[in-house]
Amino acid sequence: MEVDDGDADDDWDPQVAPGVVLRPHIIRWTPDAGEGPGDGKADNLDADPLHDPDADDQDEKWVADQLLQPDTSNVKTTDAVLNCPGCFTPVCYQCQRHEQFTRQWRASEVRNCIVDKSAALSMAKDDPAKYFAVRCETCNADVGLQDMDGIYHLFHVLESLA
Repeated sequence: MEVDDGDADDDWDPQVAPGVVLRPHIIRWTPDAGEGPGDGKADNLDADPLHDPDADDQDEKWVADQLLQPDTSNVKTTDAVLNCPGCFTPVCYQCQRHEQFTRQWRASEVRNCIVDKSAALSMAKDDPAKYFAVRCETCNADVGLQDMDGIYHLFHVLESLA
């Protein structure tokens, strides 16, 4: 019995004849005559009716007011904004980077997450500390653990700059 390796009908021959040189096709773009700063076409690019130049500042202020909690000295800071690796949904807006483990974060509050308290997890067989799985509410991906004190330890997340 002969085994078909799938290449029997393959007619592709990657050998190039001597003297053939493959060069990329580069086309240089130049504006048409009559287009320029004084004809009004370039000026229309700045007049986007849907663009709000103050939107970024307003969004930043809203996040600071609504999503960040002040610390003991009434300062609202975060080391990163954390997102689910499965669907990029934001799961934490205010967190603290772990001192020893560079890819681990600690938070007192998460968003768009479900804590599975049906099964307690432990780090060692005789360890009295119990942890609960924290999953993304959108795609059900595991993103971290919650300890018995209610602190979230997030380590399977994507970090974005705050």
